[in-house]
Amino acid sequence: MATFIEGYLATITINGVAYEPYTSDATLDLVRDAIDKTKLGNDRRDYVSGLGDGNVDATLHLATEFAVAINVAYESTVAVAVVFRPGALGTKDAGQYGGEGVITSFSQQGTADGEWDVSLSIQMSGALSYTAPV
Repeated sequence: MATFIEGYLATITINGVAYEPYTSDATLDLVRDAIDKTKLGNDRRDYVSGLGDGNVDATLHLATEFAVAINVAYESTVAVAVVFRPGALGTKDAGQYGGEGVITSFSQQGTADGEWDVSLSIQMSGALSYTAPV
């Protein structure tokens, strides 16, 4: 399992909307199956890489228009575009992962400043591509 550090200033883009100024915490977890291909008579196991999977968890503090955009992505019946970058846009960082995902967990709470605290989990779906930093 590969895990990025918590993402102060992480860039989370969901359904085309970038939330980098508002992300207080973000984590990308990647897992991959190991398929046993050991031949009879071997004294050690031999594995090949199998199917991969990924999940994004994020905590955001949002103005109303961004909270509305997150609700639209949550209500989508198909996977939406998701980009995860552990660092601010335009800075040299650890690169980014992009693909599609489904928001599987979503909670929002009104705050004293008239904005919204949002926590969500995104199950990645299909191909996930990595782009090295520039």
